[in-house]
Amino acid sequence: NGGSHPETVAVTLWGLDAIKTRGESVAIVLGLVGAKPIKEGTGRIVRFDLIPLEELKRPRTDVLASLSGIFRDSFANIVDLLDDMFERAATADEPIEMNYIKKHALELEEQGVERSAARLFSNPPGDYGSMVNEVVGTGDWEESSSLGETWKGRNDFSYGRNEGSTG
Repeated sequence: NGGSHPETVAVTLWGLDAIKTRGESVAIVLGLVGAKPIKEGTGRIVRFDLIPLEELKRPRTDVLASLSGIFRDSFANIVDLLDDMFERAATADEPIEMNYIKKHALELEEQGVERSAARLFSNPPGDYGSMVNEVVGTGDWEESSSLGETWKGRNDFSYGRNEGSTG
């Protein structure tokens, strides 16, 4: 990158990994975006607040997250909190050169994308797996691009407060 801050980073949020590491992958997403968890009196996390840019001292990284089916189904509350955080980041009163989520959401909006702040994607509701292993196992492919299309077609559903809508 020549020392420049990345605009977008892709992450995969795995259910079992999140359980074993007590949410380390979610913390990585929060760190990239520049957000922190807010707890209520009982210790339950109720929101992810954006850290002010003056305190963050760098641009907010846009994060595109692929959710495993287990993560999507086991941590629906976290998915909703992350979606809320991305929506707020996309509309924050911040310059686009310091908020790549906002920059990219505005670009997607100009292209007519309905939920331009959607950043959490997974399989159709109730489905698990990308089906890429199955296609490879049967030999039902000729070019690697078809494997990418299989994965893409299986991960075309955005999640959050509008759970399960086609992305």
